[in-house]
Amino acid sequence: MLRSSDSERIREGICPRCGGPAPGAGLCAACRAADFSWLCCDPRVTITVCPSCGARREAGVWADFSASRDELTREAARRGLHVSPEVRDVSVELVIHERTVNRSFADCRVRGRLFGEPVEENCQVEILWVKEQCSRCSRMAGSYYEGIVQVRGEGRKPRPAEIRAAEQIARNIEEGLYSSGERLSFISEIEETRDGLDIIVGSQRAGKEIASAIVERLGGHVSTHPKLVGEKAGKRVYRITYAVRLSPYSRGDIVLVRGKYGEIMSGHGKEIRYRDLAENVQRKTTERQVERIVGNIADSSEYLVTFRQGRMIGLLDPATGQSTESPFPPGMDVQAGSKVRVIHDGDRLILLGTA
Repeated sequence: MLRSSDSERIREGICPRCGGPAPGAGLCAACRAADFSWLCCDPRVTITVCPSCGARREAGVWADFSASRDELTREAARRGLHVSPEVRDVSVELVIHERTVNRSFADCRVRGRLFGEPVEENCQVEILWVKEQCSRCSRMAGSYYEGIVQVRGEGRKPRPAEIRAAEQIARNIEEGLYSSGERLSFISEIEETRDGLDIIVGSQRAGKEIASAIVERLGGHVSTHPKLVGEKAGKRVYRITYAVRLSPYSRGDIVLVRGKYGEIMSGHGKEIRYRDLAENVQRKTTERQVERIVGNIADSSEYLVTFRQGRMIGLLDPATGQSTESPFPPGMDVQAGSKVRVIHDGDRLILLGTA
């Protein structure tokens, strides 16, 4: 004869629905899993892409992705699947069907373990491809801009090498900003003008960084000139001109400073750094101390060193075949048979360095 305690334990170990074993007085794991809605599938998921640059919009924000269409489709299908956190060891199998260029369908098979029992469900998610021009491409197509970087020379026209350097600096800054997520910091146009270079930019940050980088590399100074162009959302909207004024003396210029020749290394504001050619040391001075420009290192010629004796060397003019003697500065490694760069100041030869 069963005791009452034994009878109670038997009742607690039996599932009231299927009669199978169950922990406690509730349903067994299989019956609980059968009643549990553990998977929800969105019938449709939208992918918004820019047809011009391929950027994708997520949560209202445009971003660049390198994923293929198939990868984006699978990612979107998984985003449409909502699995209960009660399910363990989840696995998803996807079969993609491309119906049209604007519609894809994903047949989804989802497996896992719920309350220790294996579960499986199938569903289908439609992926709708929407083409919409991103904010960057839209602004660029509409010739939108927030500033202009004007590169000019102080009392002179920038040299071709300075123009090329400024353009490359601008492109590098644009690429760096784009890579860091600043999609609206673009260059819409670069135009060489009669007086220098105009760089039209899509954001004030791009203009500021480009102007600062050009001055840091080529010397000179920059001033800003804002212009009110309207209002947006109650705030005033300005376009800014970043006026870059390169130093009157560009890098590589050969100048006469207090009776001595020097090679300009850089110029910031009114201060100039140059290399004293006679002593081969760097010095600082101001623009007022520069007497005149002799030329530029780009205009120099290569001379052959015919001999060396003490601090003197012989130089052979390749154009005339004439030989002349010249002292060379300390620290210059020059030997007979080597070549040096020379520039003329009237009848005088100025030794710039080894070729």
